[in-house]
Amino acid sequence: MAFLIRAEDVTGLLTMDAAIDAVESGFSEFGRSPELNAPRRRITTPNGVRVSVHPGGVPSLGGIGVLAHAEHVAVSKEVQTYHNMGGPVTVLFDVKDASLMGIIVGRIGVAEIAAERPTPMRTAATSAVGTRSLARTDASTLGILGAGGEAKYHLLAFSKVRQFKRVKVFCRTERTRNDFCRMMEKLVPCELEPVTSAKQAVEDADVVLTATNSNLAVFDGEWLQPGTHVTSIMGGNVGLVKAGIAAAKRRELDDATIRRSDVIVVNSLEQAIQDEQGDLYDPVQAGFLSWERVGELGALLNGVIPGRTGANQITLFKNNAGQGIADVAIASKVFALARSRGLGIEF
Repeated sequence: MAFLIRAEDVTGLLTMDAAIDAVESGFSEFGRSPELNAPRRRITTPNGVRVSVHPGGVPSLGGIGVLAHAEHVAVSKEVQTYHNMGGPVTVLFDVKDASLMGIIVGRIGVAEIAAERPTPMRTAATSAVGTRSLARTDASTLGILGAGGEAKYHLLAFSKVRQFKRVKVFCRTERTRNDFCRMMEKLVPCELEPVTSAKQAVEDADVVLTATNSNLAVFDGEWLQPGTHVTSIMGGNVGLVKAGIAAAKRRELDDATIRRSDVIVVNSLEQAIQDEQGDLYDPVQAGFLSWERVGELGALLNGVIPGRTGANQITLFKNNAGQGIADVAIASKVFALARSRGLGIEF
């Protein structure tokens, strides 16, 4: 038998701590067994409707399957926005015998924060795994660029992996960043401060998070202090460029940030190359970065690459597109919790 699980029935069952641990398990297994994950694939219609498919398997958590979601994309020179985002669907099979376990429909989130985007738990948990692996253990100040749904989930996740005392938040709309700070100060054990420029958010920060919808670099890499860790969650839009919807590939990081980063780690190197992701692909094409300098999260977690080796190193984790390995890790944990509580419609 199989079960249909609705996200609204399981919201809040999976804690952010548990999500981070599940995603770390998934990437650790991926690092040892590359066949457990394939890069995200997308198709795009001429009017901007895009479907993304994420396959992966996590034997330690019992699931293998695929997540699919869609959005109707609108692009300007500066930002990428969405007319609509279709809810995600995860099809989950039993890793032991390939039987269909269930289908999870909708945006899985935490009880405290509405899931504004299709996969907030997975994205934030993945960023937290990378940040936990690369940021200095004494990091106490976090600078955030962006104040939307992704930034909210990321702040909650980051507060689980480092003991931040101060968080500086910048986005272009004053009311949005003020509202963000008022909301999140009730959920995380640190002082939140809205600031009036990206430079204020980045300077003197031990960790910098970019969680924006920008198509252009959002800060100057020369502002980074020695020892800073940067997490960027924007992937790429080469499909929109090839479909004639976007004029140019997206960048969230500038060349100075790439040049100054002593350690660069991504979810998937194959993804970065397949999608010609601007933040990394363009510097490689320009000749001041090589793919040999870019490591993968799975390799980092398994000790194949060293990660941070000095307090003054600048490190970069590029959460460069959601991977099925993380989606299936989250879905497997949620499915198990749901069934233990008798939730789900048998079909």
